[in-house]
Amino acid sequence: MKVYSSSEIRNVAVVGHNDTGKTTLVSQLLFNAGATTRQGRIEDGTTTTDFDHDEIERKHSISAAMAYVEWKNVKINLLDTPGFGIFLMEAKAAIRVADAAAVVVSGVTGVEVTTEKVWKFADQFELPRLVIINKMDRERASFSRSLEALQKKFGKNVVPIQLPMGEEKDFKGVIDLVAMKAYKYAADGSGKFEAIDIPAEFKSEAAESREALIEKVAEGDDTLMERFFD
Repeated sequence: MKVYSSSEIRNVAVVGHNDTGKTTLVSQLLFNAGATTRQGRIEDGTTTTDFDHDEIERKHSISAAMAYVEWKNVKINLLDTPGFGIFLMEAKAAIRVADAAAVVVSGVTGVEVTTEKVWKFADQFELPRLVIINKMDRERASFSRSLEALQKKFGKNVVPIQLPMGEEKDFKGVIDLVAMKAYKYAADGSGKFEAIDIPAEFKSEAAESREALIEKVAEGDDTLMERFFD
């Protein structure tokens, strides 16, 4: 087994309200990184981090569980946590030992009770965090509504680094505002994707959002601010 130095290890707590797709997200990350050979499914009881009999039967996480991937020679420990209020201390314990938090939010329901609580935990331990707006292919999903709710609750520092291409049944991929590339998912549910140029109908929105991202990053660094205005 490969031995990693401390500088090559990152611990990420995957947190959020129940039924936002945290365990499925972890399973997809494991699959995409090549750590597993198939996509785990909650419905089939085949996810990596929901392995307890009660979790499989109830179809939700009860305790925190860890899985890891290697990405660009870095070991990333993914701490999958439950979202139900009665198991909330599992999420807090994971956040306490993590280097960062991935806060998973449903694109349908937006900010919920546990979303606020895990955000406060991350504030308490001064953790950087990434928000993942999930379930964008579901009926009534709205990226703009979810983003507005996040900014209203947590401040304007919540800015997109990716945009969805479409919503609900028209959702087909994401746009990376850093690389300014689009990633289109296969329609067969395999999780496979291809990198493409940003489609014409999304170029204007992507350019505006990238400008907002650059401005927000520049606000925290005088040198970057000078480059931004130049």
